[in-house]
Amino acid sequence: MPSLIEYVRDVFRKLDEKHFKILRVIEENSSRYEVVPKEVIISSSGIGPRAEKLLKKLHEYRLIWAPLGLERGFCLNYNGLDLLALKSLVDRNIIESLGKPLGIGKEADVYDAMSPKGERLAVKFFRIGRTSFKKYERHRTALLSAHSYMAASIKSAAQEYRALKILYPRGVKVPKPIARNRHIIVTEFFQGIEVASAQYLTDPLKILGDILENVKMAYDAGVVHSDLSAYNVLVTPEEEILIIDWPQWVKPSHPMAKSYLRRDISSLLKFFKRKWKIGELPENYLNIIRALCGETFLTS
Repeated sequence: MPSLIEYVRDVFRKLDEKHFKILRVIEENSSRYEVVPKEVIISSSGIGPRAEKLLKKLHEYRLIWAPLGLERGFCLNYNGLDLLALKSLVDRNIIESLGKPLGIGKEADVYDAMSPKGERLAVKFFRIGRTSFKKYERHRTALLSAHSYMAASIKSAAQEYRALKILYPRGVKVPKPIARNRHIIVTEFFQGIEVASAQYLTDPLKILGDILENVKMAYDAGVVHSDLSAYNVLVTPEEEILIIDWPQWVKPSHPMAKSYLRRDISSLLKFFKRKWKIGELPENYLNIIRALCGETFLTS
C-alpha cells in the first residue's frame, strides 16, 4: 500500500482540470445526495460525453467510490478530498511539495512540506473516522456516516485554524498559521516531542509553568483548549513549548468552559506529579491556577 506522499505524487500528475471539475461537482452536491447520481454529475460538469470516462478514471484512482454501483452514482472519499485541497493550496502558491511524515495520529496526519519560496512548512490532514474508509468496498454501511466524517474533518480544521489565528498574534505558543483549505491546515514548520514522551527535561517545573502561562494567555484571548494533556504539548529541542491540537476549543463564555479548564489543568498537574515528582508549586503558578479554575480547585 503506497504512502500518502507516494500516492499523491503518482495520481496528482495524472489529473487534468476536467478531472478536478468532476471532483468539485461531486463535492458540491454531497450535501444534497448521499450518493450523487451519475446523471447529475455529468449534466452539472458541462464536460459532455467525456465526463463518463473521467468518472471511471477517478474511480480507478480511488478518488471516488460507487457504493450503489457505477451506474447509480458516486461519493467523494478522503483521497479525493486530499487532492482537491492540495490542488487549491498549490494553485495559491502556498505549497510546492510534500515530504516525510512528521506525525501520524488517530484523527490527523502531519507532513513536512516546502513552499514555492523554499520555506519549510507543516501540513496537517484531518482524518476523522478514517477507519470507515479502509475497506469501504466491503462495508457499504459506512455510507451513512461517510459525509459526516469528512464534514467533521473540515469543521475540525476550520476550528483549529481559527484558534491559531486568534492565539498566534497574542504570543501564545502555537504553530504559526499560514493557510487552510477544506480539511488541511498549513502552518510554519515546527518540531518537538510530546511532553508525555519526553524522557529528560532540564527543568520540568519550568515547562509546567510555561504551559500554565500559555493556558492563561489563551484564556485571556478568548480560547479554552478543552482537550489539553501532556500528549498535545510539544517540547522543542531548545525546550520551548508548543501547544497543538485545538479543534475542540471553546470560548470562556461556553457553559462548560470552566469544567474543561479544570479538567485540562488537573490532567497536567497529575502528569507532572506522577512523572516528574512535582508536588509543591511556586506561588505565581498557584495564582495562575486560581485565576483559571477558582480558589476551591486547589483544595478540592
